[in-house]
Amino acid sequence: MKIQRKIIVDAPIDKLWDILGTNYADAGVWNSAVFISAQTAAQPKVASAPVSGRVCQTSLGPFTETINQFDETAHRIGYTATGDAMPGFVKGLHGYWSLNRVSANRTEVNMMLTVDIAFPFNVLMGWMMKLQFNGAIKSSLGDLKHYAETGKPHPRKIKADGTKKARTARQAMA
Repeated sequence: MKIQRKIIVDAPIDKLWDILGTNYADAGVWNSAVFISAQTAAQPKVASAPVSGRVCQTSLGPFTETINQFDETAHRIGYTATGDAMPGFVKGLHGYWSLNRVSANRTEVNMMLTVDIAFPFNVLMGWMMKLQFNGAIKSSLGDLKHYAETGKPHPRKIKADGTKKARTARQAMA
């Protein structure tokens, strides 16, 4: 299953690349789905990537993302995600961000998620999972847009950070 969404952000491409690429490990600063994030340790890095990946504490538990594509010139980054809370019938989860300059202060942000779901679950549950992932991507893009345009986390992120789950997740990673 592939899900792709895009959004126009009123910010220069270099500012968005700084958030998504250069500071890849810091998704917990702006993404409401991520309570806290940190650089992964001791994994080989893709050439020129600032980190090898990140660990994200979410409402579903920790997920590890490993960078497998990083192109600073083309403003593209790809990763695979794994996590204990991921159901066994999900055989793979791959995310991909790309940025395209619209003008000096406008950038198109593309996010694509590819989820490999085993048969028969792809037929039975694929539609429901697609709805959930679509919502998550839409929220992440909105969070990114707000953060890039204002320099502040989205109100949704501030609310998420105030929850008991978020406090517990931050304590677990401290």
